[in-house]
Amino acid sequence: MDKLTVYKRAFKDLFILGKKFYILFFTQSLARFSLPFIGFIYMTLIVDALTRNNMSDIPNLVVQYLSILLILQLIAGWLEPLVNNEDSLLLRKLFAEPNKKMLTMHYHYAESSEVREKLEIINRNMMSTQSSLHIINVRIKEMTRGVVSIVWGIILLSPLFSINTNLLPDGFWWLHPALIISLFLFLIGISVWIQINSSKKSGESLLTFFAELKESNAIFFYENGILQDFKSGKEMRLYNLTEKMIKNLEDDSVHTRKLLAKNYKYFRALTLPTTGLFQVMTYFTYAYIGILVLLGALPIALIIQLSSALSQMVSALPDVIQHGMMMISSPDELEEYYEFMDLPDEEVVGSLPVEKRLDNEYTFDIKDLSFAYPGSEELVLKNITETFEVGKKYAIVGENGSGKTTFIKLLTRLYEPTEGRIKMNKIDSKKYDLREYFNLFGVVFQDYHLVGFSLGQNVSVSPTYDNDRVMTTLDKVGLGGFVRNLPNQLDTFLGTEFDDSGVNISGGQEQKLAIARSLYKDAPIMILDEPTAALDPLTEFEIYQNFDNLVEDKTAFYISHRLSSSKFCDEILVFDKGEIIQRGSHSNLVKEEGKYQELWSAQAQYYQ
Repeated sequence: MDKLTVYKRAFKDLFILGKKFYILFFTQSLARFSLPFIGFIYMTLIVDALTRNNMSDIPNLVVQYLSILLILQLIAGWLEPLVNNEDSLLLRKLFAEPNKKMLTMHYHYAESSEVREKLEIINRNMMSTQSSLHIINVRIKEMTRGVVSIVWGIILLSPLFSINTNLLPDGFWWLHPALIISLFLFLIGISVWIQINSSKKSGESLLTFFAELKESNAIFFYENGILQDFKSGKEMRLYNLTEKMIKNLEDDSVHTRKLLAKNYKYFRALTLPTTGLFQVMTYFTYAYIGILVLLGALPIALIIQLSSALSQMVSALPDVIQHGMMMISSPDELEEYYEFMDLPDEEVVGSLPVEKRLDNEYTFDIKDLSFAYPGSEELVLKNITETFEVGKKYAIVGENGSGKTTFIKLLTRLYEPTEGRIKMNKIDSKKYDLREYFNLFGVVFQDYHLVGFSLGQNVSVSPTYDNDRVMTTLDKVGLGGFVRNLPNQLDTFLGTEFDDSGVNISGGQEQKLAIARSLYKDAPIMILDEPTAALDPLTEFEIYQNFDNLVEDKTAFYISHRLSSSKFCDEILVFDKGEIIQRGSHSNLVKEEGKYQELWSAQAQYYQ
């Protein structure tokens, strides 16, 4: 993506995300920043009336000026809260966009450590890099006043372009407007050239500065995250890390302050030539205006309008150029942002609705299923062909890394097969509407995630829910009594991020809550993917057996590298290096030489 394309896309995205904000902001800015120029115009008209001794026009001019002033101030004041609200909303949207992308991209990208690292860098860069959408938005707001001033300045300086040269005395040919304007434009061109070169140098300096700041920020955010995580407090105290961590933060602050000071001095030095040249241009133009007035080529009253407009424009021009150049000084980070945003989304291929069946008759047939991660030729799963019957309980076992969880992610369509296909009720699963297909499964993954909302919302995964149904579900997993004893019961927040009266629950209670969430969904296919891997084998066995009683006649899959679910399941699938090498009941497989017998012999002591 070339530089022009990436910036066109950035400005387009900004306007799409903040259309209402920009309309309100530019309207307010035009009203607010036009006020001094309206004053220059009317002061000129009033002085002109005084010099012509036309006193009757003055009251009318004063009324006009005050009326326009009042209208513009009312517009600017009335829009102020609206602009502030929309500005806050736009800021939230800008920071939310890359995080929203994580929810829509192909899931195998979303769980990639490389992609998650890119997201973390993008979120950090939002506040620091010159080419992030957030900083571009800040630059646009900073430039707006200057742009309004320049436009008004050009309008109010227009009398200089239309001087009657016949009024100039002989020998004053060098005061001809065309010559003066050409010289003025030449000097502006030089100043712009200086500004552009200064901006390039400052851009290069900023790249170096932000490279250093990026490393410093990365360390700061990492260490700050550790300090905010109460779980790290144990190690910090036991290993005497408290003073070291605090000193690291202080050293980082000192280092950042030195970087900022160094950068400020460098930028201040770069602005001196441009500032000096603009001052020379200002004095030159003041002299030109004064000579024209003395020679009678311009009315005396225009001195106010011309000098004031010139002063405003000249002071605004360097800032506008500087902000504009800084805005486009480092496109690399913006390109990285769009590389992330362009990662493929989940393909909405199918549109067939999933049949709602009261008998839960959903069968799965898998044919020649293989899977490799994008960009890799190594197959994680190889040529799997299996059939699963309604209402049966299946244990999926194998050592870590054998492909168990990958298989479940393919079955649930979090991943799509590299080769082969999965049929549900004899129809290719890809033909079904993806969201409806997701609704077939109640899953508790090993890395399940609970949120800092109320307990009721954690179970229902919804802002509203059926209280009785949630409590019944919590009773089933053994948390009903605990929740009833809480002051706010189901309205109790999990954690204290949003409510100081929230509760922190144990690891075992978290697992039960995650299981309750899958049961509340009441999906026809239930899956436990090692959510109890951190527990001892006996406790894991009890949880799996209790869960098996709760799912009743539904189809269920139990995944574990331990064999806690094997004895009560109808069939066992043994995974090894991406293949299913054995399938059968526990009683048959334990007698058969092979991987299952090897695993069982190693773990049997835990399940006697």
